[in-house]
Amino acid sequence: MEDADHKMYAPYVCRGSDGLLRDGQGRDGKNWQGREVKLLSEFSRDELLWLFRTDLEGSHRYKIHTVVAIPPYEPSVRDAAANCLPDIPTYHWIDICNKSVPVYILPGPRWLLLRVVLHNYIYRRWFRPYRSEIDFIRFICKFVIPQDLPDNTKVSLSTVDTIISLSKAVIARFEAQRIIEVEERATTPDWCSISWSSPKNLDHYILQPLFRALVIIVSDEKYNKEPSTALGNLPVYLARTGVEEELSAPISFEPLATKIICHIEPGRVILVALETAIDFIIGLEAREAAAFGLRPDPATDWKPNEDMLEA
Repeated sequence: MEDADHKMYAPYVCRGSDGLLRDGQGRDGKNWQGREVKLLSEFSRDELLWLFRTDLEGSHRYKIHTVVAIPPYEPSVRDAAANCLPDIPTYHWIDICNKSVPVYILPGPRWLLLRVVLHNYIYRRWFRPYRSEIDFIRFICKFVIPQDLPDNTKVSLSTVDTIISLSKAVIARFEAQRIIEVEERATTPDWCSISWSSPKNLDHYILQPLFRALVIIVSDEKYNKEPSTALGNLPVYLARTGVEEELSAPISFEPLATKIICHIEPGRVILVALETAIDFIIGLEAREAAAFGLRPDPATDWKPNEDMLEA
């Protein structure tokens, strides 16, 4: 398409609310908007694969952004310390699955704006068209907004340790809740509508080992309302939690030696630019995939619905 509204789409298809024309529809070669279209049978295999992938990427972007737009997950550090963290809302429970690292955004005067631009920056940094693994809402991070921190909290080693303890409590709640989530879906009739934010089969929705091993902590203290395109230099805290048993190798910050702004606790908690932190996580994702393959593996775990199979 040449028009500005559709330039993001593949050039061989007219997009609209009706999507692809199917056999028996639009015999004049036009859709309801009067634009030229092609019958499904006229597409080559490569064109169809390109089109379907484009649709999947658009859907993935919508799903990931939707969870950022809804009320955030806001667990309390007091509840975590008292071992009484409440259940995670289902849509946030699902959103924890297949993410590589929790990003804790400390509440502050500009955290709402920061959350939006932070998400846009991270998505653009992580996403590679036609290459990124996006099945089962896979993404690099999950935003969490910790509550009940001391007023006017300045990030210190104590703050980092509090966030790490909260992260471990959230993971424990996630795992305990999984049993309930599976049981509820087992008793749900097949005819009931299950949305992407609450899939019926949870076999492919897992906690990634990297999610246990690291946390990123972001404060709006140094954020001066920069747009997402200029956010790469924002200082963030990158911390190891000490839980690395399921990884292919221990995590080390030595590869970042020349990029570390400050050592909060050498080897365990460092201050780096956001760009450095995200690139580091992307590298660890690649390392773990090279060692174990994707978990879950979309090539082996995906099965088509019955209505997608030929009779």
